Amino acid sequence: MARPRVHDEALAQVLLEEATRIVGLEGPDALSLRRLTQSAGTSTSAIYSLYGSRDALLAAVYQRALGSFGEATVVSPTEEPLADLFTMGVLYRQWALDHPQMFPVMFGRRPNDTAASIRERTRSTVEPLLDGVQRCLDAGILKGAHPGTIASQLWSSVHGFVTLELDGLLANALPGEEQGITAQEHFETLLRASVAHWRA
Repeated sequence: MARPRVHDEALAQVLLEEATRIVGLEGPDALSLRRLTQSAGTSTSAIYSLYGSRDALLAAVYQRALGSFGEATVVSPTEEPLADLFTMGVLYRQWALDHPQMFPVMFGRRPNDTAASIRERTRSTVEPLLDGVQRCLDAGILKGAHPGTIASQLWSSVHGFVTLELDGLLANALPGEEQGITAQEHFETLLRASVAHWRA
């Protein structure tokens, strides 16, 4: 009779979730095998069996965040390029709210970061955004700047808002909620204001 598999897919998922939590909260340097095995209630042999090494597990954490973000933020082009651009922002925020531990994993600093590695991991954010901006320029909806200039402004606005929201600063440091203004309404206003300067 075959020996039952001890280190199965369920344990692999537990390890990945816990590793994501640690990296998301404290950064990659906080991920140690000893800490991970204690919090997941398993052994280092399980990590080596399922992932091969700490670095391979860390790579899996990064890849999971990248894949999740990419799948959740795909926008199929329509005949309304500006609406498509806004939808990208809405999906960006929604993914962050749905995956608050993966958000800093996706966008936080990583060991041995280089310009090339940063470009590679942000392609799923930057390339669709640049394409969306270019479609708006081609349609005459936006004007007056290189698409990269507009894209950097939009990305900075959306990312900054989402970061403040996830950190609880928007809800607790500024007035608004008591007046019936929701975070969603603030965000929609931000999206409109972010493109106002570039409108044709």
